[in-house]
Amino acid sequence: MSAVFATGFGRRRVEVAVPAEEAPAPVAAAPAPAAKQTAASPIIELRAQCLAQLDPAIVSSMSAERLTTEVERVLAEIATERRLQLNGREQRQLANELVHDMLGLGPLEPLLEDDSITDIMVNGPERVFVERGGKVVLSAAKFRDAGHAMNVCQRIAASVGRRIDESSPMVDARLKDGSRVNIVFPPLALDGPYVSIRKFSRRQIDFAKLISYGSLTAPVARILEIAGRARLNIIISGGTGSGKTTMMNALSRLIDHGERIVTVEDRPNCSCSSPTWCGSRRGRPASKGAARSPSAT
Repeated sequence: MSAVFATGFGRRRVEVAVPAEEAPAPVAAAPAPAAKQTAASPIIELRAQCLAQLDPAIVSSMSAERLTTEVERVLAEIATERRLQLNGREQRQLANELVHDMLGLGPLEPLLEDDSITDIMVNGPERVFVERGGKVVLSAAKFRDAGHAMNVCQRIAASVGRRIDESSPMVDARLKDGSRVNIVFPPLALDGPYVSIRKFSRRQIDFAKLISYGSLTAPVARILEIAGRARLNIIISGGTGSGKTTMMNALSRLIDHGERIVTVEDRPNCSCSSPTWCGSRRGRPASKGAARSPSAT
């Protein structure tokens, strides 16, 4: 309390008591944030332990179905031992991912099995686009990281006897089903490896199907049929994805099986049904002083 003298009526000093201002209470310091733990994800540890228990020699000789069953059993044992909460759906999903990594192309494997997808485009490990019905959309498929995507790309290149790395950052290859693959590695690719897969159609398309699809009219099909059976020269031209290979394969069905068919291509696309068909690749130009080597694409 403090006293203040004020002048009142008759100039008499009046003492007025004024309460003293209370000092602000000290503010407690905020507790320091706890340090974040950098422990690895249990799923990552589970995946690593499962791979460590599998014998590569035995895995390579097993079918995908049998390997999936074995991986699910190993995952269940490890999850029980480590007391990890893993339901049946998550267990099957993780087992399928591991099998695709060991025997296939990782997260791209389900996209390759989908017949409605015609193109697969990988723009880095987290952006995988697909073309379905003529429209490009972002898929849910993702790689774990750039290293995972690079391992899949190197597996594709090794399957055709090629290598891909920073010194050789571009590769053209083909998958077992005939799908065409183009891979670009850093430093040419800025956001990780780029992959383009043009899927090979498993359906055999002839003129009757082209007419039913509306891609060809009956009169034009009849003209092409006459030209093919008469052994006339035919030039097929068009842009990417316009159906050049489909048209050529349909025309090849009109050639008599008594005729021998030889094809020479930069990138093999033909799928001739004739038993006398001989497919070949155009050789790569050889360097100076070296023998001409065949193309591996």
